[in-house]
Amino acid sequence: MNLLGLPRLNRVLLSSIIFIPPLIAGCSSDGPSLWSHATSPSPMTFDLGWEFAPAKSLSQPPESGWKTTADARPSVPLEIKPWILNGWKEKTVWFRSPVIPDLPYENPVLYSPLVNQSIRIYLQSPDGNLNEIYNFGRPELGKNGYAGWPNHLIDLPAYATGCRIYALVYSETISASLAPASALTIGERSERIQSILRRDLARVSLGFLFFVVGSFCIVLFLRNLSQSLLGAFGLFALASGIYVVSNRTLELQHLLYYNPRFWMDLEHISIFLMPPTFGLFLIQVLPGSRVLRPIAAVLLGYAILGFVAHGFGVLWYDLLYPFFYLTLLAALTIAVVILRHALGGSNEARIILIGLGFFLGTAIYDMLGALALIYWPFQAVTWGFMGFQVALGSILYLRYSDTHRQLAAYSQNLEKMVEKRTEDLDRSLREVRKLKEKQDGDYFLISLLMHPLRPRDLIVGDSRVVMDLRQKKQFEYRGRKSSIGGDVCLARELELQDRKYVAFLNGDAMGKSMQGAGGAVVLGTAFGSLIERARNSASDRNRRPETFLRDSFRELNRVFLAFEGSMLTTMLLGVLDVESGQLHFINCEHPMAAILRNKEAVYPPQELTTKLGLAEPSAEPVVNQLQLQPGDAFCVGSDGKDDVFVIDAEGEEVRNQDDGLFLRLLMEHGAEPSRMLDAIEQSGEVTDDLSLLSVLFH
Repeated sequence: MNLLGLPRLNRVLLSSIIFIPPLIAGCSSDGPSLWSHATSPSPMTFDLGWEFAPAKSLSQPPESGWKTTADARPSVPLEIKPWILNGWKEKTVWFRSPVIPDLPYENPVLYSPLVNQSIRIYLQSPDGNLNEIYNFGRPELGKNGYAGWPNHLIDLPAYATGCRIYALVYSETISASLAPASALTIGERSERIQSILRRDLARVSLGFLFFVVGSFCIVLFLRNLSQSLLGAFGLFALASGIYVVSNRTLELQHLLYYNPRFWMDLEHISIFLMPPTFGLFLIQVLPGSRVLRPIAAVLLGYAILGFVAHGFGVLWYDLLYPFFYLTLLAALTIAVVILRHALGGSNEARIILIGLGFFLGTAIYDMLGALALIYWPFQAVTWGFMGFQVALGSILYLRYSDTHRQLAAYSQNLEKMVEKRTEDLDRSLREVRKLKEKQDGDYFLISLLMHPLRPRDLIVGDSRVVMDLRQKKQFEYRGRKSSIGGDVCLARELELQDRKYVAFLNGDAMGKSMQGAGGAVVLGTAFGSLIERARNSASDRNRRPETFLRDSFRELNRVFLAFEGSMLTTMLLGVLDVESGQLHFINCEHPMAAILRNKEAVYPPQELTTKLGLAEPSAEPVVNQLQLQPGDAFCVGSDGKDDVFVIDAEGEEVRNQDDGLFLRLLMEHGAEPSRMLDAIEQSGEVTDDLSLLSVLFH
């Protein structure tokens, strides 16, 4: 795991260990404290002597039929539906209190810490009338009148002494009651508020601490997405913080913002989010487990289904009870997975097991209590998560300490490491230079072979052959700059049937650098051999131009066929009668030749022949014929003249697809190869060897 940001996170976690216990002690102390109120009389219990009656009328209590519960408290249990997952049968009940005794309080309040149903409370005045003094929800509407579960501070008027309280209560959960056992009291308002502060401030502080730590972890994760462990922990801490602050067993949040429906929805949302985010966190801690991903997927799927179902009107309770059992089963499975990893020798897993064991124990305790399966006097998961947080903080601290020690070792040995690394780099650089020098030596040797084949202009009578060549591969060997490539431009004087001709060749051997250069050497050497044979043999000189071209093609093709397809060459081979201007040529899949006449450039009709090394031994080439006029220029070039990256209308660099580019440049700059090469290079980036040959007839 990347430890970026862990020192700050450890400070936050360690602060929780240092400062929260004194805060808890100060808020939970039974002795004198900041919240003590020495002059206020103690609250009196008011949960005995109550009677109940069925709610035949929702507006008036019955005059008779009152009964006393077994313990005389204002609580009537509900019947369980046939299947426990369906909950309890709803019920509406009237309660009647005993006569209110003398109240030694300036601002007396009737206090109930938790009523998870809707109620209306009436006070019987001295004249016998019922006056509504408090309502929470609308019990006459049943489920539709349910509003949440806050604490209740009900102001009692001055005439309350000697009167009775009547309460209409609707419930669909466990029991219809005004308060948990022995929790209904009458006391001073200020004393009761101070009591809530003393009891809940520490837990609310922990909730906000979880929220801050979770937010901080998510910020670190968003800055560096590789810290997935921090991201998962941040989501879980956020959900836990929301749950702690909005939990029904707390009362302080209602003093801060009195909106029971808001806090109830917030708690349910956090309950749905905690198990799947906890599963995501464990996936990061124990990535090798195959069980955790399906568990997290099931929990997350049910949570999403719950949100969707609630949006269509399904009550939270109907969704939560199956989710509680599903989460309980998942928690037991997760405990087994963590235990197995701890027994496998992972020290971090053992530390996590301690923290998670404490946390899971308190979580299971709370779930069993929420299901009314065990006695549940207080909510414990807050402190369980605190224990888990301390365990996780210790793991992060250990990881940070290991990293710090490694960094210290790196710092101490940095100079040696730099020297060793520099030596390794120097050795690698020397090896690269040796290889480069050897490669340049090979390039230089083959460039020497290509030197006799360099472009040289030729003048025969009034006709002239001009050429230029720029190979793509440039190199320097022992102070000598040179280049190699697969292009070749050659022209030789030739006599056929007592007429003077110019034989010219523009070829492009396939392959990069050495391979292309080798093909160019073979092609140029074979062409020179053909010319010398024609000069020295009377029978060869007595051939027509078409015959000379066909024989030359067959000879060159046999040479390249010997390479068995590993060396192919495109070529334009031609002969020009310097007196008549009659031109014959063979185009072996070479780029189209152009004619420049009266400053107009066109591609004359011409048929192609298969490239050298690919044609059949018995293949006959197609000989093209043209009649040049005085002042015409026959221009040939390799495919490098077209393989140019140009800037399009949108300003982007694209490969040239315009066949007319060469013709336009030819008309603008003329048939001089050197000027044409400069113009092509200015039009864009040349990506291949580039050669041009022009036959000028005058």
